[in-house]
Order: sequence, then C-alpha cells, then structure tokens
Amino acid sequence: MGHYDGYSLQDFEDLLKLLSEIKGKFLLSSYPSEILNKWTKQQKWNTYTVEGKVSVNAKSGYLKRKVEVLTSNY
Repeated sequence: MGHYDGYSLQDFEDLLKLLSEIKGKFLLSSYPSEILNKWTKQQKWNTYTVEGKVSVNAKSGYLKRKVEVLTSNY
C-alpha cells in the first residue's frame, strides 16, 4: 500500500471482501499483513510465501529482504 497513493487499509479490506464473494478463481499478490491472515483463515484460502532479495542501491550492492504473499481460492 505504501507506493500506491491513496490506497488505504480500508481499500485492502474491501478488496478482500469482494474476493470472498466472487464465483471464479483469483490469485492475489500482496505483502504479509494481519488483515490478510484474518481473511485467509476465515475463507480457507491458500497462501504461498515467496522470499527474495531486491537491490536497494545498485552501486552499493545492498540487498533488502522482501516477502511476497500469494493468496488464492483454488
């Protein structure tokens, strides 16, 4: 949410509510959060965690740890 101007926690919760009501399949790419954990448990969705390192500064070679959560209803 940090790099999407105007995207709030309420927007994220609204998205999760909408996903809980759809008839088709979905795959959501997000970051770890308590809200996502809550909805995942309630809806019995599947989650896959992908961990990697991204370069923060190419010149310094500094790598930052990044965790991405893939959530699906299939």
